[in-house]
Amino acid sequence: MEEINQQVNPENQDNKNTEEKPKKKSWFKRNVGATIVMIIMLIAIIYLGINLMVKQKQHKEEIADINAKNAAIVDSLKKDNFTWLTKVFTWTVRSEMLRENLEQVNLYSQEFIKYQYVDNIKVVDPSGRVIFTSDMKDQSVITEWSNIHKLAVIQKDNKTIIASPILGNDKILGAVVIEYKN
Repeated sequence: MEEINQQVNPENQDNKNTEEKPKKKSWFKRNVGATIVMIIMLIAIIYLGINLMVKQKQHKEEIADINAKNAAIVDSLKKDNFTWLTKVFTWTVRSEMLRENLEQVNLYSQEFIKYQYVDNIKVVDPSGRVIFTSDMKDQSVITEWSNIHKLAVIQKDNKTIIASPILGNDKILGAVVIEYKN
C-alpha cells in the first residue's frame, strides 16, 4: 500500500529522500582526528625544513672558517719550509764559496731551480753585484741585497722572497736571494 501511496504522490517521495539524505559533512569534519594529525605533521615538516636550512647554513659557515684557518696554516708552513730550504741552500753556497768553487754553486742552483716552487735564485757578492742568477737578465746587476745581516722574508704580489746572508769566517761573503711562487 505504501508503494501505491508513493506512486500516487510523487511530492511525498521527494520530501522523504531529502529527509533521508542529510547534508554531507566535509571530510575534515568527519575525520577530526586525522585532520589534527595532518596539521601536526605539516607543522613538524615545516619546522624540520627550516631547522635543516639553518643547520646547513651554519655548517657552510663552519666549513668556510675551517678552510680559512687551514689556508693560513698551510701558508705559514710553506713560509717556514721556504725559510728552512733557503738556509740549507745558503750553507751549501757558503761551503762552495769558501772553497772558491763557484762552478759548483752554478750546478747546485740549476738543480735547485727545478723545484716547483722556486722561481728565481740570485747569489750576490758583498758589493751588491749579482754573481749568479737563474734569470740571466739580472746577471751583473747591482741589487739592494748586498748588506743583509740576517734572514729577510718579504711577501710581494704572488711571491715570497727570502734573502739570507752568506757568512764567512770573519766577514760577509754575500747573500742568497730566492724567489718562491706561492
